[in-house]
Amino acid sequence: MNDYISILKKDLLDVIDNLIKNNIVNQDFKKDNLTIDYLSKSKQGEVSTNLFILLNSQLNKNDYDLRKNIHKNIINFEYVKKIEITKVGFINIFFEEDFIIKKLFFLLSHPNNYGNNVSGNNDKINIEFVSANPTGPLHIAHIRGAVLGDALASILQATGHKVTREYYVNDAGSQINILGNSLYKRYQQIFGVKIEISPEEYPGEYLIPIAKLIADSDNDKWLKIKEVERKKFFEGFAIKELVKSIKLDLKSINISFDQFTYESTIVENKIIDKVFSILKDKDLLYEGFLEKPKGDDSADWEPRKQLLFRSSNFTDDRDRPFKKVGGEWTYFANDAAYHYDKYLRNYTHLINIWGADHIGYINRMKSLTEVISDNPKYLEVYVCQIVRLIKDKNFLKMSKREGNFITLNEIVKKVGKDPLRYFMISSKSETPMDFDMDKVIEKNKDNPVFYCQYAYARASSVINKSKTFKEFKNFKNKFNEFDYSLLSKYEWEIILKLLSWPYLLNQTSLFKQPHRITNYLEDLSSSFHSFWNMGKEDQSLRMLDLENTKKTLTKLLWIESFRIVVKRAFTIIGIEAYENM
Repeated sequence: MNDYISILKKDLLDVIDNLIKNNIVNQDFKKDNLTIDYLSKSKQGEVSTNLFILLNSQLNKNDYDLRKNIHKNIINFEYVKKIEITKVGFINIFFEEDFIIKKLFFLLSHPNNYGNNVSGNNDKINIEFVSANPTGPLHIAHIRGAVLGDALASILQATGHKVTREYYVNDAGSQINILGNSLYKRYQQIFGVKIEISPEEYPGEYLIPIAKLIADSDNDKWLKIKEVERKKFFEGFAIKELVKSIKLDLKSINISFDQFTYESTIVENKIIDKVFSILKDKDLLYEGFLEKPKGDDSADWEPRKQLLFRSSNFTDDRDRPFKKVGGEWTYFANDAAYHYDKYLRNYTHLINIWGADHIGYINRMKSLTEVISDNPKYLEVYVCQIVRLIKDKNFLKMSKREGNFITLNEIVKKVGKDPLRYFMISSKSETPMDFDMDKVIEKNKDNPVFYCQYAYARASSVINKSKTFKEFKNFKNKFNEFDYSLLSKYEWEIILKLLSWPYLLNQTSLFKQPHRITNYLEDLSSSFHSFWNMGKEDQSLRMLDLENTKKTLTKLLWIESFRIVVKRAFTIIGIEAYENM
């Protein structure tokens, strides 16, 4: 990668390797503990590293002058101007200005793909997310995983991975039977049949318009059809219309999928039989009895002989049922078949994004995927904790089964796509989230998405205003007039942050944490807003100085760089960059 942090880190790691090779530092030195941090608005350097502290704790030679030799090694880096090793042991580093400027010009020359890299080696990755049962519209519980999955896919694509976004449709099982029956009752009601939908069914009004579609097309035809045929039709029609609705809802927040895989297809293709053979050949299936589940206080529980998967041989705490007492495959068995199907499609790696209610399911599935792939890291699972919806300062209680939930579509209409997407990835997915529908639409500095978009709009206003003056119309082609000596320390700090974007993007991809991008955007926007406000008080800091063409050209170049980086970050997390707000 072409960013200064990656270059510095690579060279520091080379220093460590040489010390290890010469037996000056322990062989088990933990390179991953190396850090490089900003020194914001400091005269003590531009970045700081803990290299000396780490090395000093791992020395094999007591007589080795680490301070002297580390200083000698780093100062020899052609792009390092000087270094200072503090009493505590942090190494503060100053860069050669020409080195930084070259990186800035590279940024300006790559406006559409700055930060993208090929570190992923074109690895084929499947990201499965949302995968909500097609029994009703999407709601707040699904949004977090949807945005996380989509953002993560974009991040991985930007770092050289070949990504498939996949939705798994659970169109088999008892919930589909219940769905079909609930829809049929809505259809009956249209023709005056006095029938109620029970609490165990799906009483939500979202089934009424679907029932009307059938009534408009077929009139009362299905009241006279035999149950077997009618049952099949209503289940299929419900799934088709609800999946269509799900796709439209996701489109409203700019999410689309490369593939929809249906459970019924997996069953029809008898992929589960192949999984069964694999597990049997490896002696990982047996007839046995399970212990009473933890937390089950029922007095009538009896152990039943079942076909069990030896998941406790891997990461799971107990073995899991693979086939029911009656001979039917378990839900886990069908899910195992689906994951084997993905394996057969030659994915290098699988990523699943699940809701908090699936935490207990992770280890058994990772055990299964390890068996079929011979890779304990083949499957990664990220859990999205619950999102509590707040409206008018009150928490909203929702239940799909009871039909009293707020749909994704309703939330989008209320708050808009951008705030919704931004907030859903602004914190770690494993942390519970409170989503205040009133606060996220406020246009003030306390609303981070507005704060960041407004910074971009401000920068755009400067660029657009500059175009009204002939001296600045072609400023992007005037790299040779860039003069760093005309920049303030505040501007230099912003430039350094901008040039860290490739490293930040790669780290975000490596750790699969999209919230790093929102944190970066907020920090960068804060620096820009602060500088903007300083210009109101200090004439020398204003962004357009018509009496000093060279100074203005220099400022315009870094401001345009700011726009490029912010827009790239916005694009990856799926929000808009507005030039006017």
